[in-house]
Amino acid sequence: MKTLTPNLYIGFGSAAYALVKTDGQLQHEASIKSRLVLVEQLHGHLAMQSFQLREHDQTPAEEAYQIALRYFSTHRRDLHIEVKNFFVKLLKNIARADDHISRKETAFINRFQRDLHKI
Repeated sequence: MKTLTPNLYIGFGSAAYALVKTDGQLQHEASIKSRLVLVEQLHGHLAMQSFQLREHDQTPAEEAYQIALRYFSTHRRDLHIEVKNFFVKLLKNIARADDHISRKETAFINRFQRDLHKI
């Protein structure tokens, strides 16, 4: 896989936050589990900082999602198909961290995948 640039992780942190918040309120346990998945990545600390910023500001899920997409669009030259597929897989891992993927989370991941592949 091509190298993942740090810039992409900043956008991904917003997408991860939007996923976790998609069911409504951000649960403390879901936040912690998501952070654990993020921090395991090469530049995961950047994604985690972006996630925490959105969490601190209580950013609405849709706004966080749009921030992520704008960030990916800005850095599209680094967003190769392998990277896109990796981020989709990583979102699925975050959703699975709760041991249950809701219909809203599944719909969110499908939307993310479609939107990401359009970039």
